[in-house]
Amino acid sequence: MKIAMIISTVLLVIWVLMTMAVMWTNALGNEIYLKLSVTMGIVVIATILIALALREYGSEKKLKDHNYLD
Repeated sequence: MKIAMIISTVLLVIWVLMTMAVMWTNALGNEIYLKLSVTMGIVVIATILIALALREYGSEKKLKDHNYLD
């Protein structure tokens, strides 16, 4: 989960900087900005979902290893 938070935070910072650059300089076209924003959002959501699934799998495996689950 720690790695997912780091990845999400880095992508958020990159998105904020990119948004500020587009607002002040029009460095990217609107279409490219929108595509990059949607792509970053998808990557962040996928990263968090994968981290949650791995955490759940790890905790369930630990319970099975200690014979708490059948």
